[in-house]
Amino acid sequence: MADQAPAGSPKHSARDQAIADRIKRQKKVFTNWVNYKLCERDDNIMVTDLFEDIKDGFVMHALLEELSGQSLRPLGKMTKGKLRIQHVANMNIVFKYLEQTVKIVGIGPQDIVDGNETLVLGMLWSTIVFFMAKDLGGIDDMSALKSKILRWVKKHTDPYEDLDITNLTSDFASGTPFLAILNNVNPSGSPYNPSDDPVDNLKRAFKDAHEKYGVPMLIDPEDPDFWKDEKAMIPQLAEFMKRLPDDVADKDTIADQGMDNWTKANKDKLADDLGDLCAIPSVADDPDHIQDCDAAANKVKDLMTDAGMDNVTKEDGPAPFVFADKMVGENKPTVLIYANYGVSEPDDPAGGSWGGKPFEAGGGAGR
Repeated sequence: MADQAPAGSPKHSARDQAIADRIKRQKKVFTNWVNYKLCERDDNIMVTDLFEDIKDGFVMHALLEELSGQSLRPLGKMTKGKLRIQHVANMNIVFKYLEQTVKIVGIGPQDIVDGNETLVLGMLWSTIVFFMAKDLGGIDDMSALKSKILRWVKKHTDPYEDLDITNLTSDFASGTPFLAILNNVNPSGSPYNPSDDPVDNLKRAFKDAHEKYGVPMLIDPEDPDFWKDEKAMIPQLAEFMKRLPDDVADKDTIADQGMDNWTKANKDKLADDLGDLCAIPSVADDPDHIQDCDAAANKVKDLMTDAGMDNVTKEDGPAPFVFADKMVGENKPTVLIYANYGVSEPDDPAGGSWGGKPFEAGGGAGR
């Protein structure tokens, strides 16, 4: 039988220290992640000591409601109190939801109430992965999720000759890849000037990412070994991936030139796009033009996709609706744009009279 290192030996102490460091790092990252997800709730629930604050069930209850967009009330009534039996009852409600969705294995309500640090972190990691995968396209395999994040990272770092990213841990030790990603997204607004100090690189990258795109800082830039734990790196990179825009050139060009100058520079393309849309006889109230309305909706959908909008969806019907959104930062104002691609019939008093050829684009008087 192989010799085992006795308790108190340097080898044993180093292993214990590595475990303690990992628990400490995950505790900090998961605390930041939970608080970020809960920050907009009205009940002011906030975690200061993860292993203690999670025991009564209210933090997890609020977190799951926030992440799922659903009320957990049908699963049972939460009880305020300091008794262990009350905390277990609350946590049973939480686990009813987890067992239906996240599929927690080998962890029970009592483990969380009793403050088992390893199992608390395990439950939270399973929860993070489940909802992170939903955010990034419904991937339910951890290997596929990591591969998708790595592909996204490489897309933004491959242009940089000093970087060759092959993993989500050690290749980030310098902090430089975060600067490269931001520079690739916004070349003029986020200069690529890495230093030899990983802490400096991380602080500048996270400050820039938060101010421009609302990316939360989950990992600790003061931790020299932040990169050693995938359970710290993956949630952080997932937030970058979720919040940074994919379309770089057009957004940066508009920022550099101003909207008026950009519009003038792209006048011909914009005119062609508008002409193509206007050429479709999308008379919404005429049954003979149902297919034309569908064609107009498909054109709008294509234009939204080309413009870099996210979640572009067409809801089929006699006059299909087209929806899309674009998240550019948590702290940015919300702008709602509504437009109608349908046209009125020639004899509709509300639509006015048709003059000339209404479905042929033309110009005049500088228009």
